[in-house]
Amino acid sequence: MRRTTHTLSLTAVACLILLLLSAAAGTPFRAAQGIPAPTLIIFGTYATPPKPPPTAIPPAAPTPSSSGDDVITILLLGSDTAQRRLISRTDVMIVAVLNRTHGTVSLMHFPRDLYVYVPNDTMQKLNTVANRGVQMYGAEGVGRLLKETFLYNFGIKVDFYARIGFTEFKEIINALGSLRIGVDCAIEGNRLLSTDLDPNDPASYEVYRMEIGLHRLNADMALWYARARGSSSDMDRGRRQMEILTAIWRQARAADLFTQANELVPRLLRIVETDLSAADLLGLVPLAITLDLTRIQHINLALNQHFTQWYTSDTGTFTWLPIPAAMQRAVQDLYTPPTRNRLRGEAPHVAVAAIAPLLDYHQVASERLMREGFTVSMLGTQGATQHNFTTIYDYTGGAKPNSLAILQRALRVSDRGVVSKPDPNAPYDFRVEIGYSYPNSCLFKIPQ
Repeated sequence: MRRTTHTLSLTAVACLILLLLSAAAGTPFRAAQGIPAPTLIIFGTYATPPKPPPTAIPPAAPTPSSSGDDVITILLLGSDTAQRRLISRTDVMIVAVLNRTHGTVSLMHFPRDLYVYVPNDTMQKLNTVANRGVQMYGAEGVGRLLKETFLYNFGIKVDFYARIGFTEFKEIINALGSLRIGVDCAIEGNRLLSTDLDPNDPASYEVYRMEIGLHRLNADMALWYARARGSSSDMDRGRRQMEILTAIWRQARAADLFTQANELVPRLLRIVETDLSAADLLGLVPLAITLDLTRIQHINLALNQHFTQWYTSDTGTFTWLPIPAAMQRAVQDLYTPPTRNRLRGEAPHVAVAAIAPLLDYHQVASERLMREGFTVSMLGTQGATQHNFTTIYDYTGGAKPNSLAILQRALRVSDRGVVSKPDPNAPYDFRVEIGYSYPNSCLFKIPQ
């Protein structure tokens, strides 16, 4: 496999450690269902499919603007089997955009059931593209066809990719000792009682609930948390996978693993399939520790906002059809550094406090708000008072409504929990005080 030497900076280090130390405008739609009419016409150099696909092949998506910034894009992949080299579906697809000009990292999870055009093939689910690439182009086709597919459908030019399976993911978590995760919404579902039991036997499982709070996860539990699908289906799973990547990067930095890079990088390249070289990775290490959590943003896609549910007319397969204009906006956000993209220009600053018994939740809530794009000051118990329900104090007088709405959604706070206290001299736009109800405010159940 050809490996390209590329001089990368701190943002590349950060985002690669996330994985390597862890594991179209103008498409005509029918108004009633939002389903494009079937067509065989493709403008460009790609071959026409041998038979009409069940939906229109969309035009190629425009590429996002990066305003002349120095940017590199990496596609992070996870297989749905124990070993990455087995023929399998790609159940984890996260695009990482590393902006070297601004020293930032942006992550966006792409659902596996997105129905996209596969260049020189036809319309397919996104998680089948890697295997189709191997069939069409041989062993190197995994990266080649995925890169072409992301460029055509989303305008994303992928520079590198990296892929692991279950076994490799657990091996790296074991090397870390465990994984510290802040769980901001309890999740409940079936868990294998023991790794010695038959995973195909329903009697081998128990119903398990992971509560809101700070957790130390071993390799098996980290994999369960990454793969479990709650009531919000693949989108919540994608959100948790991005959280895991961020947690791994932060833990690796805290453990000073970057100083061991000369020993770690060759080992990582043995278990991670990638077109990055050892020289690429080693060149990142000196700058890795300068990234902080406020410069990592997670872009979350949503059903009925960025794509619509649809069943193919040929086989009745469940899929999600991208909404071109909305996807273009999300991709542009992905390429806009969080320092310039703070909740659509509102640049909100929020302080979070809690009384002593709720300090773990104060930390979990703070980390969630950082991922949402807020600048967060963690006050601990400073000025905290006792509340039954989480309370948001709005010092902007309603001047930042988008930020307030996202605060309420992220922390599950109703309008009754918002107190308007306009104060132009306040040091923060908002102050959050965690209430006793916080750990009971959210539960995702995995369908049994």
